[in-house]
Amino acid sequence: MHLAFARRPGAAAVLLCALMAAALPAPAQDQIKVGDYQVQMATLGKGRYTVILEAGFGRDLTVWRRVAPALADAATVVAYSRAGLGRSDPRPGAVDLAARTSELEQLVTAARLQPPFILVGHSYGAFLIRSYAARHPDQVAGMVFVDPSHERFELELRKLDAARVDSDNRAIEGFTPPAMRAELHSVQAILERGALGAPGKLPDVPVAVLTSVQQREAPQLFLETPAAVKVWRGLHDSLFREFSSGSHVVTPDSGHNIHLEQPELVVSAVRQVIATADDQEARRKLAQARTALFQRLAQDGADVGAALAASGFDEAERNRIAYELLGPRKQAQLAVRVMQANAERFTDSANAQDSYGEGLLATGQPAAARAQFQKALALAEAQGKQGKALAGYRGNLDKAERALAASP
Repeated sequence: MHLAFARRPGAAAVLLCALMAAALPAPAQDQIKVGDYQVQMATLGKGRYTVILEAGFGRDLTVWRRVAPALADAATVVAYSRAGLGRSDPRPGAVDLAARTSELEQLVTAARLQPPFILVGHSYGAFLIRSYAARHPDQVAGMVFVDPSHERFELELRKLDAARVDSDNRAIEGFTPPAMRAELHSVQAILERGALGAPGKLPDVPVAVLTSVQQREAPQLFLETPAAVKVWRGLHDSLFREFSSGSHVVTPDSGHNIHLEQPELVVSAVRQVIATADDQEARRKLAQARTALFQRLAQDGADVGAALAASGFDEAERNRIAYELLGPRKQAQLAVRVMQANAERFTDSANAQDSYGEGLLATGQPAAARAQFQKALALAEAQGKQGKALAGYRGNLDKAERALAASP
């Protein structure tokens, strides 16, 4: 096989370039029974997330040797060989995207892999993780696309030079092992129609897209030319824009097999997706807890102190709750009760005392507010606070004094 295919993917070549990389030893491997078939699978590490590594066209799990061990401290990492690859049994029937997606579903069940999943797909593997995520959006917490295949690549290249695209495809067909040609044809059909045909909408989860823009000095295929590389990058941009959060990393320093040539980029991308997923989950839980607290506080006769204690919120979050009640929610009296409970709970906090004073002042109690502001200022001075902090406390005390002077 011509090593040029490993440098720049395109049309059908995007499926084959992973085949050209030198074989590497795999991580510790197991054979797992999936229905009537044995599947080669490697599992290592432990963590809240399960990272599933989906290799490119025609490749087995060994291609992830430089990535999987580096993630073992952050997650449970799973790599496997699809049916007929590596030491996985072949299976009868069609070998297409739907069948390959079903294989992954069966593996998840048989191996009892636990979501949330971070799906990582290289080249053709990107089609597979998109297909799985569309079928199971609730299981997926993030995705990493490693120089991913794109269904519109061939159509866009045909706009530039259809004859050269056909020439590329004939060359690729000739270099493809006979046992792999049926699957090649099924993926070529996706490229020809320019549509993946996934069964549903992708979840809007954190993503990373890694794009190779390595230039060849003497391109041997149309898909290796600068014009084709520009199209490739543009399609990756469009894929990235389908998601609300993530990163798009463009590298000129490796070819299509970024996970072999610059594995640190893949490792970093997975870690970043995990960190973003963690942050989003924390914010989701915070929003749920805030909603529950607001509901409890709204109940007649609610014990504000007990409700705040049960929430587990710290002083700062309780304060934010109080100001939300005072402002956007327009529940001033309830806000004052929350501020009072906070001041009583955190007696040595100048900020808690000052906030309670602001609530009292906002509800027409300037004398009580003045007492709170004096307490806040005394605490701040005793704690050695200076600058803007002291100026703020003194400013609030002045407001209370002016309000008292203006009162009847």
